[in-house]
Amino acid sequence: MLKVNNLSKIWKDFKLKNVSFEIDKEYCVILGPSGAGKSVLIKCIAGILKPDSGKIILNGEDITNLPPEKRNIGYVPQNYALFPNKNVYKNIAYGLIIKKANRLEIERKVKEIAEFLDITHLLNREVKSLSGGEQQRVALARALILDPSILLLDEPTSAVDIKIKESIISELKKIKHIPVLHVTHDLAEARTLGEKIGIFINGELIAFGDKDVLKKPKNKKAAEFLGFNIVNGKAIAPEDVIIEKGDEGEVVNIIDYGKYKKVFVKYNGCIVKAFTEKELNIGDFVGIKFKKEVNLSN
Repeated sequence: MLKVNNLSKIWKDFKLKNVSFEIDKEYCVILGPSGAGKSVLIKCIAGILKPDSGKIILNGEDITNLPPEKRNIGYVPQNYALFPNKNVYKNIAYGLIIKKANRLEIERKVKEIAEFLDITHLLNREVKSLSGGEQQRVALARALILDPSILLLDEPTSAVDIKIKESIISELKKIKHIPVLHVTHDLAEARTLGEKIGIFINGELIAFGDKDVLKKPKNKKAAEFLGFNIVNGKAIAPEDVIIEKGDEGEVVNIIDYGKYKKVFVKYNGCIVKAFTEKELNIGDFVGIKFKKEVNLSN
């Protein structure tokens, strides 16, 4: 179990402000825009940065001031940090070699983790010959082979294209035996992977809980970040806006996704976003109905 209590850190232009949460053997996604301080948070937990105040407790032990190598944490940074002068096998085995594990144990564990992540065929390849998705799997294998108490992932799919991203997400779904803390700006990743979800904006954890955090935001900042419409102090998801005949609002923009279109309607002094299959043009007047509304605090 990971417990973060009132963690604060000022680093360059980033700030953490009294961040507190806890996770057990769950896949936790911390979601927030670029520049929110998510990487600062994960680096404090990994031991790369020292917090200004607060505590980090892992499985009952205060690790706040321990060096990274004594935390038993698996950490995969955004750039993967693979050794370019070592092949895939040696990259994965590196931590066990440093720990002076015997050769047979190293071979067994490398084989097991390579099979788990479907990269057995890459073991003799040079790192520089790998695609972004292949490098990501190797970085995951190198972290997992040491049986860490928790796995930390910093924007794990940010450097790959959509097809490879889907493949990596499929691999990440396999990780069930340890807690995972995954920070990202990608809402689809949070929806797909998160058992616990936090929303992180300007160094603050403004929401934390199960997947209802994404469906029923409790405050305006979270609702706006998640793309909800804010109308009269209530949040309405674009999929809960019904476009019908009428003249309450004017269509001011349309994004065509094929079967569905995202329309932007000037309504009651604000812009309301909605998904529809209707054929509309900019300048059309429409009626609007809300299926579901969520009350917000400030």
